[in-house]
Amino acid sequence: MNPKMNWNLQFQSESSHIQVAGFVAASAEECRQYFVRRVSAKIAESDGSEELRQHLIELETTGFDLGELLGQVVTSPRAKDWEIGEAFAEIALDDGYEAMFPWPTAFDKRTRKASLPGPDLVGLQRHAAPRFVFGQVKSSSENRVPPQVVNSAPDCLRNQMFQLRNRPTDRQTLVSWLLVRMRGTEWEDAFNEALKHYSKGDLWLVGVLVSGKRDPVETDLTNICAGIDHQPGESEVHLLGFYIPFHKDEWVDLVYDREVTP
Repeated sequence: MNPKMNWNLQFQSESSHIQVAGFVAASAEECRQYFVRRVSAKIAESDGSEELRQHLIELETTGFDLGELLGQVVTSPRAKDWEIGEAFAEIALDDGYEAMFPWPTAFDKRTRKASLPGPDLVGLQRHAAPRFVFGQVKSSSENRVPPQVVNSAPDCLRNQMFQLRNRPTDRQTLVSWLLVRMRGTEWEDAFNEALKHYSKGDLWLVGVLVSGKRDPVETDLTNICAGIDHQPGESEVHLLGFYIPFHKDEWVDLVYDREVTP
């Protein structure tokens, strides 16, 4: 059974029509197990090299002669801290907000070191009445309020959320991306339901800060609300902070099961 984390709500407010909330991990050991089991499994799901290796093994058991191909499969490099932060955010939203991300965006990489453009989170939200969820994730252990990744770089969370909120053509591209993957699968009905909601302006846009070994501060997120320029309507915009007891530099060791002290 997959372990879940307990969170303590540290702050909650509304600013410029955006819902803001910050959560603190209730237990360092729970958080450790979350990384060791849940986050590591999520990273493994997006490992195309391992998928290929397992497929080749299955083919060989059916009598396929693949020569030296299996031995030529190169192990994927270890996930970077920001990739781990994105995986952490996906699981936290799955656990707490009924978010669903059926296809790892990492599968779209064409080279091993590629960094994909576009939103980090693309999927569905709400089991009973599915709607699209599009979002961005930033990870930081910087001793600064807000961290630079939130409001001080060209690709900061504020700017990325502004683009998600105010560029419908970008969202159309994301809807098309989901259609290609969901059509003809068990997800098609949910996609069609989300499309109906989307036609009425109902979708969920979410910005996530995964913050390692930093004190929870509401202005990490409220300082950027006005800059996102969200107007009230059917769509919802949330900014969520998840504050955990491990520094960002330690996340790789946690995922690959090395000893880390909170």
